[in-house]
Amino acid sequence: MPEDPQRRREIAKEGRLYLLALVCATAGALTVYLTDRLATGIFVFLICVLVFGALLYRYEKRHRP
Repeated sequence: MPEDPQRRREIAKEGRLYLLALVCATAGALTVYLTDRLATGIFVFLICVLVFGALLYRYEKRHRP
């Protein structure tokens, strides 16, 4: 584990971005699985990116060092 606080913040930020991608992709894939419609899955994915991305952006902006 890196001891440098700056490096630790960068790794944590990247981890939050990967988590955002995982949550949005899972929601889109689950929607495609349940509805058998790709367009609906893409729509759900994009809505998740907009909503959770905006929340993550506000979080990152508020917690700048």
